[in-house]
Amino acid sequence: MPGQKDAAEEARLPDDVSIVAFGDVHGCFDKLEPLLERIAERAAASPQRRHIAVSVGDLVDRGPDSAPVVDRLAGGLPGCELVVLRGNHEAMMLDFLRSGEGAENWLRNGGLHTLASYGVDLATMAAEGVGADGLRRAFLETLPARHLSFLLARPLSFACGDYFFVHAGVRPGRPLDRQDEEDLLWIRDEFLEWEGSFGKRIVHGHTPVEAATFAPNRINLDTGACFGGPLTAVLIEGAEATIF
Repeated sequence: MPGQKDAAEEARLPDDVSIVAFGDVHGCFDKLEPLLERIAERAAASPQRRHIAVSVGDLVDRGPDSAPVVDRLAGGLPGCELVVLRGNHEAMMLDFLRSGEGAENWLRNGGLHTLASYGVDLATMAAEGVGADGLRRAFLETLPARHLSFLLARPLSFACGDYFFVHAGVRPGRPLDRQDEEDLLWIRDEFLEWEGSFGKRIVHGHTPVEAATFAPNRINLDTGACFGGPLTAVLIEGAEATIF
């Protein structure tokens, strides 16, 4: 496409910008907090630069501390612009809250851990035979309005320089400004197997890997924090992208 980079060309950020992007947190507050402290310390050491911290989404589910994770990220990060993207797990949770849609799928994929982190008494509800609708009502009672507002406001993507940040990936052959929400949140194989250019270098999570993937056209940061792996972050400055 005219004006777009080839996948083999060097992606870069503006010279005065530093970005630290990190992968799927999934309720692992114990791994998130030390990372945020390091990001803030680095920003404080060079206040003349524009510092941006980017979460590629999936804050909730599977790990034990979804509520503290949301609360922490809703509070911002000193010295940094904090960009928190929506992941497919936030989308499932919000669908459940709105209408109960997809309840079984969300609960089976870590939603029960999120409910427990917000103080929903799952043991009592199970003993009383409470179904998905009862769990939804209980969740609406315990979820802070601040958290709900924060989650509803999460963008699907963020672009800076030659980089495009998103949760799952993008559909090859489609301009970045015309992507479908479903693909941004859920796409896998069509995106992961594409070796050509997307127009910008994509930074994403969603598909767990043992170690961060650095390809010419994309970087995958989901290293399975909730499955015992690290919470991986990448530092991007100029034409350099390295593990942070």
